[in-house]
Amino acid sequence: MGNILNKLQMWYDMYIVQVREPSVKLIDPIFHHHKIKTYGNDLRNEELSLEERGRAALHIGLLTYTGGVTAAELAIEYIQDMIDILIMPDTSGKASISVLKGLCGICYLSPMNQNETRENHLAEILISYLDEDEDSPDADPDITLVKFWVCYLMTIVCCNNMPYLKLFNEVGGQMLEKRLESLSAADWFGWPQNYAKIFLIMAYPKMQTDK
Repeated sequence: MGNILNKLQMWYDMYIVQVREPSVKLIDPIFHHHKIKTYGNDLRNEELSLEERGRAALHIGLLTYTGGVTAAELAIEYIQDMIDILIMPDTSGKASISVLKGLCGICYLSPMNQNETRENHLAEILISYLDEDEDSPDADPDITLVKFWVCYLMTIVCCNNMPYLKLFNEVGGQMLEKRLESLSAADWFGWPQNYAKIFLIMAYPKMQTDK
């Protein structure tokens, strides 16, 4: 029996190529944080396409959402990079959606990160997205879906954050109210809630009770 095993071992060593996974050099000893930093490098890599950088932002958001308080503290340093992509003229609707999703994950139940986006003028940027003309011949084909994600992100950053909600009301004014009313009448099929309607009630409660 031992002779047979020896021959099998010799045959295996001769004909079977052993492939070993390369060892991974961790950027951070906590693997979850390592992944955030890895995607953070991709997010900041200007040699990648905006779509690829947007996907990196999305992954950072997902990792932050599942990683708890320490992950949120780590992700705060990438907020400015994400917002920068949102205001780039060549950013497509698909890339914008990825970044918006990423910011949703980063800001979810994190007042610290919510306030960081406020300091980086996210409110003004989101309002400008809602003010885009969907019927324009130059409009992005995904502009309506982009606006849906904008509404969802607005509800997240204003959750238990009255100063942020007040800022949206003051900056957006009547224009924002009208845009939200229009979007609240749209078909939100596939979404758990109509977030345009929810934010409309949050930001303009008196206006809604008077109607």
